Amino acid sequence: MAILACYSNTDSGRAAIRRGLAEAHKSHDSLLVVNLEKEPVTEEQLGIDVNTLMDFGVPVRILAHPATVHDAADAVLQAEQEHEVSMIVLGLRKRSRVGKLLMGSIAQRILIEADCPVLAVKS
Repeated sequence: MAILACYSNTDSGRAAIRRGLAEAHKSHDSLLVVNLEKEPVTEEQLGIDVNTLMDFGVPVRILAHPATVHDAADAVLQAEQEHEVSMIVLGLRKRSRVGKLLMGSIAQRILIEADCPVLAVKS
């Protein structure tokens, strides 16, 4: 099984990676990172210290943003379906009521449609 962490180049994205790593270590799972950025990302950009991973014994795999998927929620839900995922970890940021109304919510869609538990962390 794997813990699926949602990465974006934001404080909340990095918070999701840190918490995903902790959850993977605690449950003896691997960490599967869904890159929600269009550009490829390295472990250094994720803020993951490779030596720490070796100490924790947590294997990490970074999934590229699927070229055919344009919505971040679709990318996360697709990754959940394609891999054995025990939990999804995603970062949240504060938005105004108007921002929530106009932009919709990726996090809300993942929370509702995911088949596994979802852990939301604030940065």
